[in-house]
Order: sequence, then C-alpha cells, then structure tokens
Amino acid sequence: MDDMSDAWLAEIERRAAIYDEIAEDGTGRMTAVDYLGLAALTLLLVAGFWTWVV
Repeated sequence: MDDMSDAWLAEIERRAAIYDEIAEDGTGRMTAVDYLGLAALTLLLVAGFWTWVV
C-alpha cells in the first residue's frame, strides 16, 4: 500500500467528501435521547448484575 495510485487517491477524496457531507447535516450525531437511553441501559445492566451476584 506504499504506492499512491490515482485510483487510491480518488477513493480517499471520495471518502473525504462523504465525511464532510455527513458532518454538515449532523447525521450520526447523538442527541439527548440517545444519551438518556444509554444511561438507562447502563443502570439496568448494573442493577441486573448486582442482583445476580449479591
């Protein structure tokens, strides 16, 4: 992969353009609901394992 061919450079540019597009419209960004859901799942798992062990 040491050889930087034109096809490889075009692929890198294509991927960079996709990432730039995603960053502009906020796709994939976590919202408050996502964080609350993760917190709830974490609490459920901790409580479940705690009751299972103790």
